[in-house]
Amino acid sequence: MYFPFLRGKQHELLALRDLKDSDILSSEILPVIEPVKYSTQLVNTVDGLVKDNRKVILIMNPSVGTFVDDLNDNVEQMEEVIQLMHHPNAIIGYFLNSNSALEELPQLAQTCGKSLEDVAIFHTDLKKLDIYEVIFAEHEAKFNFISDIKPLKRRFANNNGVILRDSFIKRTPNAEYLNHQIEWFSSDHLDFEEEGFIGFSDYSIVGEEFSEKGFGAKAVAFHIIYPDEAKNLWVRHFVSDSNESRSDQAGKFGEAIYKFVDWYEENETSSIDTQGLYELLNCYKKGNFPGLGMLKRYSIKHHLEIIGNILVKV
Repeated sequence: MYFPFLRGKQHELLALRDLKDSDILSSEILPVIEPVKYSTQLVNTVDGLVKDNRKVILIMNPSVGTFVDDLNDNVEQMEEVIQLMHHPNAIIGYFLNSNSALEELPQLAQTCGKSLEDVAIFHTDLKKLDIYEVIFAEHEAKFNFISDIKPLKRRFANNNGVILRDSFIKRTPNAEYLNHQIEWFSSDHLDFEEEGFIGFSDYSIVGEEFSEKGFGAKAVAFHIIYPDEAKNLWVRHFVSDSNESRSDQAGKFGEAIYKFVDWYEENETSSIDTQGLYELLNCYKKGNFPGLGMLKRYSIKHHLEIIGNILVKV
């Protein structure tokens, strides 16, 4: 099972919605959403997924953004989200990062009509493991998301563990990807069961690092994952060349998409064909610059569909 970790930003949410609406979101994919703020798009996306009989994890104490403050400041929004979480396909996600969890987590589960066995715990601090042992003295959480830390792996292997890694190497500025055009991404989809985990998770082609605001970069870059013959995943970076200033984003995109089309024609195979990839090719055919947000959306869609396809075949 694959648990893509997505921030609840517009184009990440729309990527999920598009795949669901097109009926190409694999049943082997259970999305994790860490909301950065309250939005109707967030509520509509989660609502659409759960009503389509797809499970989704919504982190209720996100580590970034204003989501908790938004709900605390608006009773109607708070009630709307709580009601949403009552759906049996909606799973509470919770960062176990403070002592307040001893009281807060059981109360949160009860408020959302859940038991503790229905919760997904995200372990971010090894020192808080003793708090988990107190709260879950008689049972395990539904999912335990852990980083690649030996004590956590030893504790949760064969105990509802999900390995969470940041497989994407973030490089700044974007022009630096010109020096690293092809990079290793992951083999977790091949190895997680052997390591004793029930699933694997990553931050897609965005990476764990969170940025509140974006701005026009000097270099336009987008990132496409693809499998090799052994089904290991690699990432190919497509980057503009005229990167001296932030002007002419459309022209920079044209430089990057031209490289992408060359690469696709050299490697054309059903193993990389996805809806997101076709949308990128369509931009080239129409001479259209969709905007940086849409580039991210297409790349995430491609990422999720590629892994979904591989899991069906593994």
